[in-house]
Formats: sequence, C-alpha cells, structure tokens
Amino acid sequence: MEPSPPAEPSPRVSGAKRPGRVFFGWWIVAGSVFTNAVLSAAYFQGLSAFILPIEAHFHWSRSVISGAMSMRQLESGIFSPLVGVLLDRMSPRALIFWSAVIAGGGLIGLGLVNGVVTFYAAIFLISIGTSGMSHAVTWPVVIARWFRRKRGLATGLAVMGPIFGSPFVILNTRLEETYGWRAILIAYGVIVLALLTLISAVARGRPEDYGMHPDGDPPKEGEAHDAAGRLRRPAERGMSVRQAARTKEFWLFMGYLSGMFMVNSAFQVHQIPYFVQDAGLSPEGAALTFMLVFLLSGIGRIGAGAMLDRADYRVALAAVAAMLAFSMLYLQFVQATTIWRSMPFVALFGIGFGSVIPMRGTLGSMMFGTRSLGSIVGILQGGSVAAGVVGPLFLGLIFDANGNYSVGVWALAAVGALMAPMAFAMGSPRRLEARIRLDERRRAGMRGG
Repeated sequence: MEPSPPAEPSPRVSGAKRPGRVFFGWWIVAGSVFTNAVLSAAYFQGLSAFILPIEAHFHWSRSVISGAMSMRQLESGIFSPLVGVLLDRMSPRALIFWSAVIAGGGLIGLGLVNGVVTFYAAIFLISIGTSGMSHAVTWPVVIARWFRRKRGLATGLAVMGPIFGSPFVILNTRLEETYGWRAILIAYGVIVLALLTLISAVARGRPEDYGMHPDGDPPKEGEAHDAAGRLRRPAERGMSVRQAARTKEFWLFMGYLSGMFMVNSAFQVHQIPYFVQDAGLSPEGAALTFMLVFLLSGIGRIGAGAMLDRADYRVALAAVAAMLAFSMLYLQFVQATTIWRSMPFVALFGIGFGSVIPMRGTLGSMMFGTRSLGSIVGILQGGSVAAGVVGPLFLGLIFDANGNYSVGVWALAAVGALMAPMAFAMGSPRRLEARIRLDERRRAGMRGG
C-alpha cells in the first residue's frame, strides 16, 4: 500500500484519506522503527560487540573504553535540549538528514581510528548524529504532531526499533571474527549514509501541510486550503518552554523520568555481574536474562503507549514505578539462582523499563501541548539522561564498598516506590487540557486585541 500524502501535495489530492491508503503518520512511525533499528545494530547496542576487539587491537585499559561510553551518555543529555530547540525551528527532514550524515561519517571514522584521540573524536561525532535522529526526541515529537487519538500507541510502536536492532549484536560478533571490526564499522557508516539520509524524507513536519488533520481526519466541509492543497495551519496548541517550566507538572515529570532512568540504567549496566556474582547464575544464564529483559520491553513500549491513550496517565505512571520497585524487591526476597526463578524479575523489569520509553513525547504533548514540544522534550530527556549517568556509578560504588549489590538494590527499590506517589501529585488529564485551552484563549485574545 502507498503512503497517503503525495510528494508534492495538490488541491486535487488534498489529503483526505482514500480507501486502500495508509495514513502517512504510520509511515513516519515505520521510519522511526527502521532508523532506530539501524542505530541500535550499529551503535547503541551493536557497538558492544566491537569493544573487546578494539581494546585488544590498541592494548588500551578498560578505563579508556569506559570513559568513551560515559561520554556517549553525557553527550546525549547535553545535546538533547539543543535537538529539541532545532526541532521547533527547522524541518525534521533536514535535522534527520544532517544527523545521518554526521553519524555515518563518525562510524566510518571509528573504523579508521589510530589512537585514543581519534577514537574519542569519532564517538563524539556519532553521538551528535544519533542524538538528532534517535527516538529520544526527534521522532516522538514529529509523531505527536501527526496523531492525537492514537498518539500513545503510535509513539509506543515508533520506539520499537531497538527490539529489532539489538539481536545484531550476535551477528556483529560473528562478522567481526570474519572481516574485522574496522570493515564492519565502515560498512555500518555507509549504510547510515545511504539509507538513513533517504529515510529522513519520511519525516514530514505537520499533516496540515498535506491537506489533512492529525490521525488522517479529512478537511471539514468548506475548510480553507491554499493552491498547493495545504490546510490553514492552526495556531500551535500549548505552552512555551518558560510557561511549562512554571508548572509543577514539568518538574514532577522530570523528577519521575529521572528516577526511572536512574533505576533502569543502574541495574541494566550491572545486571549481568549481579546475576553472576550475587545470584549465582552462569555467565550464559545472566546474559539470557539481559536479552529477555530487552525483548519483553517491547510489551511495555506498546502497552504503555496504548494505555496512555485510554487511561488516566497518572495511573500508568504509578503502575510502571510499582513494577520497577517490585522487580528490585523480588531480587531481595527470592534467590534467583535459575533462569526460571529469575523470570518474575525479568517480566517486571523488562515491561517496566520498556514502558518508560514512549512517555516523554506522549505525555509531554498531553501536559504542555505541541507549541514548544521539541524544546520541552529535549530538556526532559537531558535531565533524565543525567540521572541515568549517575545510576550505574552509584551502584558500582555500593558494590565496591560492600562486596555485593544488596544495599544498592534496596536503594533502587526505594527510588521506584517514591515515583508512584509523585505521579498522583500531577494534575488530572482534564485539568491539563483545561490549562492548555485557557492559554489558547489568552493568546487568541492578545492577537485579537
């Protein structure tokens, strides 16, 4: 089936959804999935297959590699607010195109590195590029402009890319043994340059520019459009960054995301050592729990997105926080010495971890509208990533001090438990919608005056 808006919209095909055609917003969702599957295979998860070969090739210490991975996390937090600002001011197509050029060039450069300086420079470039085209900020914001009734479901589907890309870690390992890490990284760079620059064309700005409303709703009878078939774009609903920052929901939601990212990142980094050293699983069994957590996160990504379309968002936030807290408590009360005994943890942690991912764009638009959504989501992402950097360090220090993870896991359970009441301190969906409408009326009055 073909996408609904043509490459150049015209009055004859003003965007009404025709039988047999797919609403173009779903093609944007598919573009996000494909882009992030490639990025996961090449960089986010896939790079782990090349760490030991690179370390062995240059005879570097483990701290050199760890420093680069920490820098990658920090850059994501630093650049996310900038990506959000750019997204509010430029075409998403251009942002993703140039991000793909930078990331592709960085991957090729990573395949050609000859020392620590060039290694860090390549990681720096790739991180800049991936920040501009990952599903952390860019794709969810674009999708929020194309969907309203099914915004949560669309965002949940859009962040499924890593589910498809992460299994490439195994393929990367085998390819590296045959062709070497340099050739594979250069090949990934070429793939990013060739394919993701093309995929950027899918990232259209707003449905009104293609003669339709969000969710594919056709124009109303007699609704005005210009000679190119574009509908008159309504004034963007919502708040500016400054207005959003004055609300309690902004800071409570940032605190919630920071707590969730701290729990997620802390335990994910230490999950395999925990199950080997504290629980007594074999390294293979511990690796299997890690893979299962990631696969089950797909249920959370789609399920939480769909739930946000139908239920009070505060219930969804509290439920996710409870799942993560109970996953930590399970490990404290049950000795997960076998794969089967670890499965309750895997289910709770995996689904809870996945549920957090689609929340930024969906709830950001629900709380604050789409007027400055890119900037707002970028700031929320930056704050949560900062907490995500602290989490693994905290859990590592706890292990060094005690020789086990028990105290750290208790602390993570407490953080998760605190996030549930924080969710109910936020305003109701009706109150948030009323606030956005009041702001719209005020702006309309100012324009009329």
